[in-house]
Amino acid sequence: MILGELDRKRRKMVSYSIMELVHMYRNGQIATREINQLRVRSIKNYLLDNALTKNIYLPPIVANSREGTILNGEAFELSIIDGTQRIAAFAQLEDSILKALKKDEEKVKQAYELDSFMKESSIAIQVFEGLTQAEESQLYLDLNLKGKKVALSKRISFDSRNNLNVITNQVLHTHQSLKTAGVELEKRSINRPGNKNLLSLSQLRQVIGIFMTGKVHVNIEEKVSSSPLSNSEYITLIHLYLNELFDIYPAEQMGDYTKCMLASYPLFVAVALYANDKMEKQHMEQRQQLISTRMSKLKEVDWSPANPIWKEFKGTYKGRPPLFHLSKDKNNIEELVRWLYSC
Repeated sequence: MILGELDRKRRKMVSYSIMELVHMYRNGQIATREINQLRVRSIKNYLLDNALTKNIYLPPIVANSREGTILNGEAFELSIIDGTQRIAAFAQLEDSILKALKKDEEKVKQAYELDSFMKESSIAIQVFEGLTQAEESQLYLDLNLKGKKVALSKRISFDSRNNLNVITNQVLHTHQSLKTAGVELEKRSINRPGNKNLLSLSQLRQVIGIFMTGKVHVNIEEKVSSSPLSNSEYITLIHLYLNELFDIYPAEQMGDYTKCMLASYPLFVAVALYANDKMEKQHMEQRQQLISTRMSKLKEVDWSPANPIWKEFKGTYKGRPPLFHLSKDKNNIEELVRWLYSC
C-alpha cells in the first residue's frame, strides 16, 4: 500500500489500558489474526522475566475500525492489523500470573509486579478508519515483511536482558583463539569449503545454548530464561571448552573443511553435546572436571576428511572436488555423540 492511499484514510493515535484491551478482546470487540501460541508464550515469558525491573517495551499496535466508529478519539470495535500476539498474550497473562504465584519466591515477586503492570499500564494503538479487508492485509504484509529486521549481530551486541545473547557477546569478544578460528557475523550458515570461518554467529549462539540446556533447541532464546549457573560461570565453562577444543586442533585451520572435519557443523555440535552430556544441572566444579576429562579423550582422533570413519555416518558428497558432508539430522548427530564416547 502506497503512502498516498493511507493518507486519504482517517487515522488516530490513541491509548488504551491493557485491562481495557483484555476486556474488549473477551467481549468480542477486538478481531485478531491467527494466533501463534509459540509467539504468545514468548511474549508472556518476556513480560514475566522483566516484570521486576520494569524494563518492558511494547511497540504500538496497529488496528482498523469501521468508517465513522472513532468517537472521542477511541473506537468501540477494532480489527487488529499488527499486534495479535500481544493482545493474546495480555489475555492469557492472568493464568500465567496464577501459575507463577504457586512457584518459588522469585516467581511470586514477578507475578505481583506483572499484575501491577497489567493494571497500571497502557499501550498506544494507531487506529485507521475504514480500511478494506484487502488494505488491511496489504498493510499487515508491509509491516511484517518489508520492515528491516535487526541483524543478529546487533541483537547480540545490544541485548542486555537475554542471558544467551549476553554470554554469546562476551565469548565472541574475549576468546582470542575463537577470533582466530573466525566467526561469520553476516550469514546464519556457512558454505563449505569456500568460507573458512569456523562458525556463524547464529551457530555459536546455538552451541552456547547447549552449555545452558544440554540440548539443541530451535527456539533457543525461550529455553534459557532460567538457568542453574550464573552468566560468568557459563562463560568460564565455555572458555575452558574452547581452550580444550583448540588444543585438539589449531584454531587457524579448524574452519578449513579440506583439512579438518570439525568444520562440519553437525560434528561440531556433536562434540559440544558430548562435552555437556547429562551435566547441565551439575555443580560448576563437576562440570569443569568432566569437560576437561572428556575433551582430553579426543586428542588422538584423526580429524582429517580422509579418515574413513566419517563414511560410517549419514552424509552426502557435494561440490568439486567432492567432499563428504555429514547430515545434520538429529539421529545422525546422536550417532556421532555415541561414537565420541568410544574414542
